[in-house]
Amino acid sequence: MNSSISRKQAYIFAFAALLLVSFTAATSYLAYDIIAPIADKLEMPVADGGMGLSSTRVNFLYSVYSIPVIIFVVFGGLLADKLGVRRSGIIFAVVFALGTVLTAVSDYNVMLAGRVLLGIGAECFYVVMNKVLAKWFKDKILATAFGINLFLCRAGSFFALAFGAWLQDVLGSWTLTLWVTAAVCVFSVLAMVAYFFLDRYGERKAMTAIVEEEDGEFHIGEALRLPLAFWVISGLCMIYYSAIFPFIAIAPRFFIEHNGMSDVEAGRVTGIIILISMFTTWFFGLVVDKYGKRATLMIIGSLMMIPCHASLVLTDISPWIPMVILGISFSLVPAALWPALPLMVKDEHIGTAYGVIAMVQNIGLFAFPLLAGIMRDSSGNYYSTMLMFSGCAVVGLLFAIWLKSIEMKQGSYLDRRVGSSQ
Repeated sequence: MNSSISRKQAYIFAFAALLLVSFTAATSYLAYDIIAPIADKLEMPVADGGMGLSSTRVNFLYSVYSIPVIIFVVFGGLLADKLGVRRSGIIFAVVFALGTVLTAVSDYNVMLAGRVLLGIGAECFYVVMNKVLAKWFKDKILATAFGINLFLCRAGSFFALAFGAWLQDVLGSWTLTLWVTAAVCVFSVLAMVAYFFLDRYGERKAMTAIVEEEDGEFHIGEALRLPLAFWVISGLCMIYYSAIFPFIAIAPRFFIEHNGMSDVEAGRVTGIIILISMFTTWFFGLVVDKYGKRATLMIIGSLMMIPCHASLVLTDISPWIPMVILGISFSLVPAALWPALPLMVKDEHIGTAYGVIAMVQNIGLFAFPLLAGIMRDSSGNYYSTMLMFSGCAVVGLLFAIWLKSIEMKQGSYLDRRVGSSQ
């Protein structure tokens, strides 16, 4: 660190960087999840003000988000390593903002195109965001920074799920709800412009833990030479998130149908997953930074998820109980998973690694929303869909145990606290 810059000043700049990229990402979370609270309107007949879509076609708005991401997000990671986080961050923010504008157009094919751009821009932006956190917080309080970042990002999801139906009632139109969402995303591009100048100043003053070498060469082969533990944690990421986000997408409709809730109440029950994780992920990040135990926490979080989905359809338990447990699980696993990656790869490959894991994750986020919609249309209920999510939880636990066994053979490096060599 530059001797003229105090430790306090460096942390102020680091947290300013965290806030700017997190706000931008939060708007994309809002855009991704805003479909869920208006889904019942999209399924309404055109004569009643809807679009007359089937559950499969509504859920395809989620699946199509992930189709191009499976390919592009790896190149997004490579681009982040080549161009640096400043330029690539602005590029991807503009792309996903444009996607939200197209999604607000009341034509299904144009909406699909918009969701494609949202997926490309947002998921590539998350790669940049993760590299930003590693750049400013590596070897300091990286897990805490990721926890705060997830808290802020999930605020976008929580607002969409808890207040999306309410906003629709206030505005009197689901189309206006999408246009307001688009406006917020366009505004978020300005945050990345501000970050551009903050990051450049921070590098010049040697405030960052990693100094990027922009305009480097593409090394696509690096994506194939990542260690086994990385591929196992990628498998865990894919299957775990496939039991969370696709469930959140159908949860409001599930609670309306299965529990007889209103659309507003269903949205708020669904939002409890996000609300709980918002206020506990940063706490578990502090725990990770102080005590380590990343691999152990991933096992505990995966285990907690297993009974939740099945209990919603097979028992008379209050839905609030499994939703709270899911929220805690959704804090434990991400708080341990995302900060673990910089411990597995070289600094110059961090962007590539985050790009690859995002690609693997989005294979699941493409397949499972589509499967959920097909199951719902074919059976007329959500029983088989919820059992599918429970099966994902079991497989996720197996990946977490596998990861633990691998890293134990390599000295339990994931369970060490920051700065520890023991």
